[in-house]
Order: sequence, then structure tokens, then C-alpha cells
Amino acid sequence: PIEVESPEELGYDTIANNLSESSVADRRLSDLGLDLDLDELVLCYGDHLGDPLLRESVAAAGEGLEPQHVIVTPGAATALFAVATSLLDRGDHAIVVRTNYATNLETPRAIGADLDVVDLSFEASWALDLDEVASKIRPGATRLISVTCPHNPTGSMLSVDQLKRLVGLA
Repeated sequence: PIEVESPEELGYDTIANNLSESSVADRRLSDLGLDLDLDELVLCYGDHLGDPLLRESVAAAGEGLEPQHVIVTPGAATALFAVATSLLDRGDHAIVVRTNYATNLETPRAIGADLDVVDLSFEASWALDLDEVASKIRPGATRLISVTCPHNPTGSMLSVDQLKRLVGLA
């Protein structure tokens, strides 16, 4: 059953700041003010790796990235699931920033990985403490450090220098 405190039960219009999920109110395409001719829209499965033109655009924005190395997913949770199930085995160690997608916390647990979390807090303006991340790394055992940037649901960002330090830690 749905939790009593869930947005579906309380009503999205009664919640000022919802950090429990990343959602927006339901919308129709017509609500977006787009002049769309949908008569020729074909509803079908597309390329399983994502639209080729989108993959080319993403690769072009990266450094040394080729379109065949880009996978487009319907959302971050799907991408995080794919990463965790590709990298982790039972007994591996993972570090995940929390708050986070439930999938990003529960998938490593379901695999049997040993999970450490680094909690973000309102008091610290949702900033990631890279020293805490470093303190949780287990040489030879840590296979995944999962950080979303921009962070969801808080929107906090890491600077380029922070991202480089994080890559250096990994």
C-alpha cells in the first residue's frame, strides 16, 4: 500500500518542498505551448541505445567520447540501475550519496554489495563532503562511488574542481 505520508495521499498541491522524489505535476503536451503536428508521430520502439542523433550530440559535448559509448535511458534511475548491475557483484563495496533514488540505494543491496552512504544535509546546504567520501573508500574493495550531479532531488552541484577530486579519489 502507498504510505500515508506519500505525495499521492497528501496531494502534491499541499507540499511546498518535496525531497522524497523528483516529480512534477502531470502535464499535457498542449500545456507546454508547443505547436506540434502529431498526425505523423510513429509510436514504436526506437534504437535500444537511444536516438542516434541524440547520442551523437551527447558524444560531441564530451571529450574523447564516441556515440557508440553513449546509452540514453528514460531516466536517471534506469541509468543508475544499469551501472550498479554492470559493476557490482556480491561482496563488492559501494558508496552512495543519500538522499538519492531508492533504486540507487536498493540495487547494490539486492546484489549483495556492502553499501556505505554519505548523507547530505540541509544544514550543509546539501554540499557533498568529499573528505567523508574519501574516508569510506576501501582500497581493493570499493567498486562504485555513486554521485549524481546535479544532485537529485536537491539540485546541488559539484564544481569542476570537486568533480576532478572525486575522479581522483576513484
